[in-house]
Amino acid sequence: MRIVLILTDGAPECKKALDMLARYEELFSAEVSVFVVLEDLYRLEKASVSLGVPLPPDTVKNAKERVRNKVTHTWKHVKGSEEAKIIIESVAGDLQEEVPKFVKDKKPDMVLWGCQPTPLMCRIIDELDIPSVIIK
Repeated sequence: MRIVLILTDGAPECKKALDMLARYEELFSAEVSVFVVLEDLYRLEKASVSLGVPLPPDTVKNAKERVRNKVTHTWKHVKGSEEAKIIIESVAGDLQEEVPKFVKDKKPDMVLWGCQPTPLMCRIIDELDIPSVIIK
Protein backbone atom coordinates (compact mmCIF):
# COMPACT_ATOMS: atom_id res chain seq x y z
CA MET A 1 0.00 0.00 0.00
CA ARG A 2 1.24 3.48 -0.90
CA ILE A 3 0.19 6.43 1.26
CA VAL A 4 1.08 10.05 0.58
CA LEU A 5 0.79 12.94 2.99
CA ILE A 6 -0.03 16.22 1.26
CA LEU A 7 1.09 19.39 3.01
CA THR A 8 0.64 23.00 1.96
CA ASP A 9 2.73 26.11 2.69
CA GLY A 10 1.49 26.56 6.22
CA ALA A 11 1.95 22.97 7.36
CA PRO A 12 5.42 21.65 6.53
CA GLU A 13 6.26 21.10 10.20
CA CYS A 14 2.88 19.52 10.96
CA LYS A 15 3.91 16.96 13.59
CA LYS A 16 0.38 15.63 14.06
CA ALA A 17 0.09 14.75 10.36
CA LEU A 18 3.51 13.08 10.34
CA ASP A 19 2.59 11.15 13.51
CA MET A 20 -0.49 9.83 11.72
CA LEU A 21 1.54 8.98 8.62
CA ALA A 22 3.95 6.97 10.79
CA ARG A 23 1.01 5.11 12.35
CA TYR A 24 -0.45 4.27 8.96
CA GLU A 25 3.00 3.16 7.79
CA GLU A 26 3.13 0.63 10.62
CA LEU A 27 -0.53 -0.46 10.53
CA PHE A 28 -0.58 -1.13 6.80
CA SER A 29 3.11 -1.90 6.20
CA ALA A 30 2.82 0.99 3.80
CA GLU A 31 5.27 2.82 1.61
CA VAL A 32 4.89 6.46 2.65
CA SER A 33 5.92 9.78 1.18
CA VAL A 34 5.23 13.49 1.52
CA PHE A 35 4.14 15.90 -1.21
CA VAL A 36 4.33 19.61 -0.38
CA VAL A 37 2.53 22.19 -2.52
CA LEU A 38 4.05 25.65 -2.05
CA GLU A 39 0.99 27.53 -3.24
CA ASP A 40 1.83 30.83 -1.52
CA LEU A 41 5.24 30.87 -3.17
CA TYR A 42 3.61 30.13 -6.54
CA ARG A 43 1.27 33.12 -6.11
CA LEU A 44 4.17 35.34 -5.03
CA GLU A 45 6.14 34.22 -8.07
CA LYS A 46 3.23 35.06 -10.39
CA ALA A 47 2.68 38.44 -8.73
CA SER A 48 6.35 39.34 -8.95
CA VAL A 49 6.31 38.73 -12.71
CA SER A 50 3.13 40.81 -13.10
CA LEU A 51 4.65 43.67 -11.14
CA GLY A 52 7.96 43.47 -12.96
CA VAL A 53 9.85 42.77 -9.74
CA PRO A 54 11.30 39.29 -10.12
CA LEU A 55 12.09 37.13 -7.11
CA PRO A 56 15.74 36.45 -6.38
CA PRO A 57 16.94 33.51 -8.53
CA ASP A 58 17.18 30.89 -5.78
CA THR A 59 13.91 31.71 -3.97
CA VAL A 60 12.01 28.60 -5.08
CA LYS A 61 15.01 26.31 -4.64
CA ASN A 62 15.67 27.69 -1.13
CA ALA A 63 12.02 27.37 -0.12
CA LYS A 64 11.93 23.75 -1.25
CA GLU A 65 15.12 23.03 0.68
CA ARG A 66 13.72 24.64 3.87
CA VAL A 67 10.55 22.55 3.56
CA ARG A 68 12.58 19.39 2.98
CA ASN A 69 14.70 20.11 6.07
CA LYS A 70 11.67 20.84 8.30
CA VAL A 71 9.78 17.73 7.20
CA THR A 72 12.87 15.53 7.48
CA HIS A 73 13.69 16.85 10.95
CA THR A 74 10.11 16.32 12.15
CA TRP A 75 9.95 12.83 10.60
CA LYS A 76 13.14 11.79 12.39
CA HIS A 77 11.66 13.09 15.65
CA VAL A 78 8.37 11.24 15.07
CA LYS A 79 10.16 7.99 14.21
CA GLY A 80 12.60 8.42 17.12
CA SER A 81 15.62 7.83 14.90
CA GLU A 82 18.14 10.01 13.16
CA GLU A 83 18.33 7.27 10.53
CA ALA A 84 14.62 7.57 9.58
CA LYS A 85 14.15 8.45 5.93
CA ILE A 86 11.15 9.58 3.93
CA ILE A 87 10.61 10.58 0.31
CA ILE A 88 9.68 14.25 0.05
CA GLU A 89 8.63 15.99 -3.14
CA SER A 90 7.71 19.64 -3.34
CA VAL A 91 6.43 21.96 -6.02
CA ALA A 92 5.61 25.65 -6.25
CA GLY A 93 2.21 25.50 -7.88
CA ASP A 94 -1.55 25.61 -7.66
CA LEU A 95 -3.03 22.99 -5.30
CA GLN A 96 -5.94 22.26 -7.65
CA GLU A 97 -3.54 21.53 -10.53
CA GLU A 98 -0.61 19.91 -8.74
CA VAL A 99 -2.40 17.36 -6.52
CA PRO A 100 -4.35 15.64 -9.34
CA LYS A 101 -1.16 15.48 -11.47
CA PHE A 102 0.80 14.01 -8.56
CA VAL A 103 -1.90 11.44 -7.74
CA LYS A 104 -2.24 10.42 -11.39
CA ASP A 105 1.54 9.99 -11.69
CA LYS A 106 2.30 8.30 -8.33
CA LYS A 107 -0.98 6.35 -7.92
CA PRO A 108 -1.12 6.27 -4.11
CA ASP A 109 -3.72 4.05 -2.46
CA MET A 110 -4.57 6.69 0.14
CA VAL A 111 -4.01 10.40 0.66
CA LEU A 112 -3.58 12.05 4.04
CA TRP A 113 -4.09 15.81 4.10
CA GLY A 114 -2.06 17.59 6.76
CA CYS A 115 -3.64 21.01 6.45
CA GLN A 116 -6.74 22.95 7.34
CA PRO A 117 -9.70 21.89 5.21
CA THR A 118 -10.98 24.45 2.72
CA PRO A 119 -13.81 24.31 0.19
CA LEU A 120 -11.19 24.06 -2.60
CA MET A 121 -9.49 21.12 -0.90
CA CYS A 122 -12.84 19.38 -0.49
CA ARG A 123 -13.48 19.77 -4.24
CA ILE A 124 -10.05 18.30 -4.99
CA ILE A 125 -10.76 15.35 -2.67
CA ASP A 126 -14.12 14.77 -4.38
CA GLU A 127 -12.37 14.62 -7.76
CA LEU A 128 -9.75 12.11 -6.59
CA ASP A 129 -10.87 8.53 -6.81
CA ILE A 130 -8.97 7.33 -3.73
CA PRO A 131 -9.58 7.39 0.03
CA SER A 132 -8.56 10.65 1.70
CA VAL A 133 -8.18 11.52 5.36
CA ILE A 134 -7.91 15.10 6.64
CA ILE A 135 -5.65 15.53 9.68
CA LYS A 136 -6.02 18.86 11.38
